[in-house]
Amino acid sequence: MKKLAPIPSGSLFFAPMEGITDETYRKVIQNNYPEWDYLATDFLRVPSAGRYPNKHLVRHFGKELYELSEIQAKTMFQILTSHRAFTGEMVKQIQDLQFPWLDMNIGCPSPTVCKNQGGSYLLTDLLSLRDLVRSIRQGYTGRFTAKIRIGYSDTKNFDDSIKMLNDEGVELITVHGRTRDDMYKAPARWEFIERAVKLSQVPIIGNGDVWSTSDIDRMIKETGCHGVMVARGALKAPWMAQDYRLGHFHPTKKETTTKIKQFFTDYRSLLEAENISVRGLLKQSKSVSRFMLDGIEGCEMVKRQLMLSQTVPEFYSLVENL
Repeated sequence: MKKLAPIPSGSLFFAPMEGITDETYRKVIQNNYPEWDYLATDFLRVPSAGRYPNKHLVRHFGKELYELSEIQAKTMFQILTSHRAFTGEMVKQIQDLQFPWLDMNIGCPSPTVCKNQGGSYLLTDLLSLRDLVRSIRQGYTGRFTAKIRIGYSDTKNFDDSIKMLNDEGVELITVHGRTRDDMYKAPARWEFIERAVKLSQVPIIGNGDVWSTSDIDRMIKETGCHGVMVARGALKAPWMAQDYRLGHFHPTKKETTTKIKQFFTDYRSLLEAENISVRGLLKQSKSVSRFMLDGIEGCEMVKRQLMLSQTVPEFYSLVENL
């Protein structure tokens, strides 16, 4: 497997988000906002029985994108696993399919995921987590990274978690500055990102409460992180990396509205090109609009109207009339 080039300092990551960062959505991001240095698939659950056919893994990544080596090199394939799951088998498939970058989700706070002992639940037992991380590293020769939270119910094991991931060959760690119990409550504790930078021998990517281009700049300066991953803030402003690279820190409401309309025009075109059902098109359009209207005059009323819209024309008429 071809070794990937080192990740440059100051890199910007579009975060993996379940139900959002599928192939179509990532195509829009890559086509319109190439200033994002790296992207990610939404997580793929490792099955607890049996295995997925290889074509399922390729489809999850995106069949067209899988054929493009430059896209493979900038896209992490994220998995969600647990001690019960058939992790070794899936890692072998990912290895055989020559995906060059595997990311392990150790941060998902979902009650369902944690009930099944995956995501951030894994942080409750670092000895068992070490065994799981080690088994993945031994079975995979590509770039192996992890996304974590700063703890489950508390942060007492944070230092040990960073050191353990370093010791077991994880090559980059994304730190979301919240515990699982914090869920998405503000504020994210950036001091733990700074602490991880001091503890780690591998690059640390900061994540949490990045809502604007100025937040990117501030996180890098305050924590010393190697790069920044943006999640909900990137849903609000998918063009954030572009604005940051251009030094455009204070877009006007008119500029933002124009970008929203352009995004949805392109997103709809790609969805329709994928022959998605009308119901699916409406569902996906609603899903990606959750944060995008924040800051727009009358946004709460418009968001309610969008969520209540019954047809694709109705949804897109509301967008066009922003």
